[in-house]
Amino acid sequence: MRRKIIAVLTLGTLASLALSGCGAGKANDTKLTVWTNMSVEADTIQKYADEWAEANGYEVEIVHQSPSVQQFAQAVNSPDGPDAVVGIPNDQLADYVNAGLAAKVPDDLYHDEDFSEAAVQACYVGGSRYAAPLSVETTALFYNTDLVSQVPDTWEELVEQAAKDGGVSFDATSIYYDLGFVRACGGYIFQYENGAYDVSDIGLANEGAVKAYEFINDLCNEYHLLSADVTADIARSNFQNGQTAYFIGGPWDIDGFTSAGTNFGISRMPTFNGQPFVTPVGTQISFVSNKSSKQDKAWEMIMYLIDNGAMEMYESGDRIPAKLSDQTNETIQGNEYSKAFIAQINDGEPMPTVSEMGQLWGIHTNNIRSMWTGELTPAEAANNMVKQLEEAVALMNSGK
Repeated sequence: MRRKIIAVLTLGTLASLALSGCGAGKANDTKLTVWTNMSVEADTIQKYADEWAEANGYEVEIVHQSPSVQQFAQAVNSPDGPDAVVGIPNDQLADYVNAGLAAKVPDDLYHDEDFSEAAVQACYVGGSRYAAPLSVETTALFYNTDLVSQVPDTWEELVEQAAKDGGVSFDATSIYYDLGFVRACGGYIFQYENGAYDVSDIGLANEGAVKAYEFINDLCNEYHLLSADVTADIARSNFQNGQTAYFIGGPWDIDGFTSAGTNFGISRMPTFNGQPFVTPVGTQISFVSNKSSKQDKAWEMIMYLIDNGAMEMYESGDRIPAKLSDQTNETIQGNEYSKAFIAQINDGEPMPTVSEMGQLWGIHTNNIRSMWTGELTPAEAANNMVKQLEEAVALMNSGK
């Protein structure tokens, strides 16, 4: 079979295909068009798509594309439009589901218990599965081995140590990095139950969440470890240059630190408040277009890639497989960094897979800054967060 790798198709190109004479004809019944957001792994995806295609009498065209919902919605109306998407961040899934563009996963396609719990949770929207998990990533604790001989077991101990020697750096105005403190104390963003989030139940100002924000306030105003001007980039630079002993980062930071000659190790996050430290788990997920006439075949191809290509994708792009059996592979277990991230993934959870989550980022950052300047107490900042988020969600949903 002749192999095809397509670069990015513009929206205009897709529109012209839909209007052209050849595009107006009947779509090829034995061809799948699959969009992928992954660039480094595109060759590997095409390889396993071709293997599946040859065994099933199909042709699979892998298109490297970074789609928006609007772009995808227009493209699927073309006979040559995408049948599926492989490898997009799970936080985009709800938008496709809400737009009626994603098909539900067949009940018997895969077993949830075969994958990391956080990865499975990321595939549910409104109590139903709409995606299959491909790979997972999260943050963990980086430490400078020139400054740290042993990582403390708890955050409480770590902060006391860091305040005396070396420091710790991360963007603590962001809920992305603060989630673990909030969750360890019993707070939450939106209540999650039975595969669905209740966006009317916000847990960022309950007693536990306020306790977490008191600790985050102390990081700035008592221990003087953080300030509002420490962005994620500044925190990364401080650690890379040996100015801080600890840093919260992800697999994407490894190459930069290695190239810079930083001596570092990676550890599972210390506990906080006697509880595991929950970090956000990002999952690269795959879904099938609700408009495709070949949904069953598209799901088959996706599962073939997951079942057979995960390890090669790990080797080409350092993406940890979501499937538990792949995580025990000797290649992965022989990598101390990957082992640390897998341990942390087991303590993690996805950010809520609802469109309303997008309203929180700026609200959280602004209220943490106001808390740090003394304009708001931790309790006032937490209550203000919830009030502003409720108003933003109501406004967002008022047009539906």
